[in-house]
Amino acid sequence: MTTIEARRKQALLRQKDAIERPAPLYVQACPGAGKTKVIVERHLSGGAMRGRRGRAVVSFTNVACDEVVRRCREARRDDLLAFPNFIGTIDTFLWRYLVRPFLPGGKVWERLDSWDRINAKVDIPGEPRYRPRLSDFQFSRDESATACTARLQPSKNFTLYRALKKQGLLDAAEKAALKTRKRYIDLGYVTGHEVRILALHAINKPDVHPIATLSTRFTEVVIDEAQDCSHIDLAIFAKLRDTGLPLVFVCDPDQAIYEFRGARPDKVRDFGITLGSRVDLTGNWRSSSAICNLAATLRPTRFARPPDDPIGRHHDEPAGIVLVKTGNGTLDHALAVFTDRADAMGVPTDNRLVLAHSAANLPRQAGPTGNPPDTPAARVAWAATILSAPHQGRRRRDSAYGILERCLLDYWYAHTDGKSTKSLCDRLGIDNQTLRSTAARFATALPDLDQGTFGNWCTAVNKLLKHHPPQPDIVRQDNRGSLRPSPALKSETAREAGGASSNSKSEPIRTSLIHQVKGEEADAVLVIVPPKDKRTDAVIDAWISGVHEDHVAESLRVLYVAATRARRLLAIALPESAHDRIAAHLKDNNVPVDLDIV
Repeated sequence: MTTIEARRKQALLRQKDAIERPAPLYVQACPGAGKTKVIVERHLSGGAMRGRRGRAVVSFTNVACDEVVRRCREARRDDLLAFPNFIGTIDTFLWRYLVRPFLPGGKVWERLDSWDRINAKVDIPGEPRYRPRLSDFQFSRDESATACTARLQPSKNFTLYRALKKQGLLDAAEKAALKTRKRYIDLGYVTGHEVRILALHAINKPDVHPIATLSTRFTEVVIDEAQDCSHIDLAIFAKLRDTGLPLVFVCDPDQAIYEFRGARPDKVRDFGITLGSRVDLTGNWRSSSAICNLAATLRPTRFARPPDDPIGRHHDEPAGIVLVKTGNGTLDHALAVFTDRADAMGVPTDNRLVLAHSAANLPRQAGPTGNPPDTPAARVAWAATILSAPHQGRRRRDSAYGILERCLLDYWYAHTDGKSTKSLCDRLGIDNQTLRSTAARFATALPDLDQGTFGNWCTAVNKLLKHHPPQPDIVRQDNRGSLRPSPALKSETAREAGGASSNSKSEPIRTSLIHQVKGEEADAVLVIVPPKDKRTDAVIDAWISGVHEDHVAESLRVLYVAATRARRLLAIALPESAHDRIAAHLKDNNVPVDLDIV
């Protein structure tokens, strides 16, 4: 058998090839292959810019962008973060170079990361009155179509979806969402979906030449996490490719988990072929041998390949995959097993992660959930939970402060719905930094999350809001911004209303939706498979057969992403009906399984 030193040397040679090979280039990298290192080293090695030309590094995740920035600064190459270079998300790249310069004047345009930033609601005609969030709808558009379609996502608000479906109002709701979206676009607001459509329009106009601007600015464009490209993204990049702008596609099609946004992993593979040159990175510096072997079983048979090569510090970790039964719909046992095993392995609490496809499947006792709740009052409770909990990342804390800023504005001012915090501050003459400072003081003064009911907590917070005006000597304009608990949450504690459990106050384990941890990793990971139903049964059947039909393929890729976040310990909570079948399947594929504590 080849020694670990020889395998590491081979992996480093492949990384070197990906760093030095000229664009156009397609790099397919397994989890933990060091793709961020490759991107950074490629950027560093090309540091001597040709005149005023630089390199663009774009990604679909803020985590990846932050990591590139951090490593450039560690190398003391801040010059690679400045003009003429670009490092940022694909949304920002398209907005800055293909959209914003070509928008018509006469209005102030603002790009939003979500319609929630302006509290956008959809009024659905009929009785009773329904007002879902605009972000509850997924908008899509074929490349050649002239109009978008809207679909209410059951995963965002299943109770509402079921009620509207029962009353035959889904079609009316989706039409109302399209009208609402158009109204906000007319006001100058756009999200990533609209940015892509506008970018495609710009590059197809005969009298507009945005690609020429890019060609004179950049020597190459590196697209990280390229497996998440939608058909519109690929159409845009095809235009860049065809005009001679060198592209570097870095991706892992097995991690494509944004089909609801139009991601097409098979099309990404096809696009990679057109780039002509390819490097494969299959050395995994992150995970143990057991985790690499488990990941291989989640790939479809038609794209099967040997397990990735574990070559990192945990390559010989002896722990097998821990499979835990989740009977009677409870996750208490699974969380207890995971905690006991992580304790035995000496894994610190801040290096543990509990993951699920939806917030409904995350255990409350682990810690605050990944996404804030729907109602304003519960969102404030979620923000308070995040800001009082350890191990919360900068972006999560920033989201929490953003919710408190919005709470202050909604409480003191009228007609705030449909406007972003930035536009409200501009209109009202509020300094953004002053508002953030006020929100921080407000956060430290919030009542205990575990004392009394959520109803009492909201009453106390409303009194507290009176003493935190965003501007001095102002008079409150109306009372619509007061926090009001929903009947279903009124008797819970504020911590529970925010999505956590009252017993999670000390050293909670971080929980998250799988879609929010792309690019992250942890020593110990617990992955929760949804309870038994027809869809879960179909996913389990496809996992075992290797035949991934379209309706379950992405669910298996989501499990793949979750499992490959783990370095040393991977535990999977499975419905009782699936447990023994998966255990047998893993053993048949030489995956070590821990069953002694199940």
